[in-house]
Amino acid sequence: MHVAIMFYNIGGYHAARLRAAQNILGQNGGKLTAIQTVDNGEEHPWGNLEEEMSFPLITLLSKQQGDHKDYSPYTLDAVPAVRATLNSLQPDVVAIAGWGFPDSRAALSWCRHHKVPTIVMSESKFDDEKRYWWRELFKSFFLIKKFSAALVGGKAHKDYLIKLGFPENHIFLGYDDVDNDYFLQGADQARKNPVAVRKTQIPKKPYFIAVTRLIKRKNIERLVKAYAVYRDKVGVDQAWELVICGSGVEAPAIKALINDKNIMNCVHLPGFISYKEIINWYGLANAFIHPALQEQWGLVVNEACAAGLPILGSRTVGACAELVRDGENGFLFEPSRLDDISDSLIKVHNLSEESRKKMGEASRKRVAVCSPEQFANGFFNAVTVALKKI
Repeated sequence: MHVAIMFYNIGGYHAARLRAAQNILGQNGGKLTAIQTVDNGEEHPWGNLEEEMSFPLITLLSKQQGDHKDYSPYTLDAVPAVRATLNSLQPDVVAIAGWGFPDSRAALSWCRHHKVPTIVMSESKFDDEKRYWWRELFKSFFLIKKFSAALVGGKAHKDYLIKLGFPENHIFLGYDDVDNDYFLQGADQARKNPVAVRKTQIPKKPYFIAVTRLIKRKNIERLVKAYAVYRDKVGVDQAWELVICGSGVEAPAIKALINDKNIMNCVHLPGFISYKEIINWYGLANAFIHPALQEQWGLVVNEACAAGLPILGSRTVGACAELVRDGENGFLFEPSRLDDISDSLIKVHNLSEESRKKMGEASRKRVAVCSPEQFANGFFNAVTVALKKI
């Protein structure tokens, strides 16, 4: 049994899942080949992760081979390579991330033509965007129902596929997982050596942390405004600082807003932080915040939970709906309401250190079920069902 699994770009948390999937397939006489469209995506510049890739990996459009073009997930350039690669591999099952991109649709088309069963890996929710009945009808009949099985992140993602007419007993959970142990151990190690860790850019004062791309839907400008309100309410001397890790097109506007609010000394924009370094930033943070207006899942929430942090999260973020219980391991807010965001900052600030620690422990317990092994089990169950459909 040869299973091919396709992503746009494979990073650290993909690698952890794929190692677990490779292991469970190997135990059952199968093998795995991973395929990525590009090896260095603009959305997630992972850095060098060669040591994480212990499984066979094929790159369709490689910058490392001298191609310096910046490819978006909507590029048509990969379509011929998708067909050629699948022709060469002749897999028994193909797992495909999503259905809306040209490479995903090319893979689905190839599989239909060659009668190879397919698994859709999805984190789409009904409330991600405005839905039009005619688009949903097209999606259901011409895309979704052509897949043999599905692997999804959580209940909202499962419910959406069912709404599109996908059989419930062919849908499995476990898609959105990270290497919990990596973030747990890394964050704890940082806490044991705070002086050494803070020799980098990490602030010496307590801080909130956000890890995100700086684009409109991530809602960072409203977060900065809410932080300014929080700072005024708790007092300048008592306020924690704010660290926003990431890069993107909104960076100039966010910097201008920070200057306008005169909070340059307490809001930090260190840029993109690598997979290897981010554990230190999580480890020394007091709380994590994800303010996105719209987010299908948000794996940084998994990371922050595994790192043992209280989570302040938007109700529209898929991971927050699954992993955050209001008052237990964090606080949820409406992302369009500035006062709701600032209130959540104040709530966690006003907790005792012991209470925040308990919240962090609760975060770890909640995310424990979302592990690479969970992905592997869901993936293998989907493969088993997919093979039975042909």
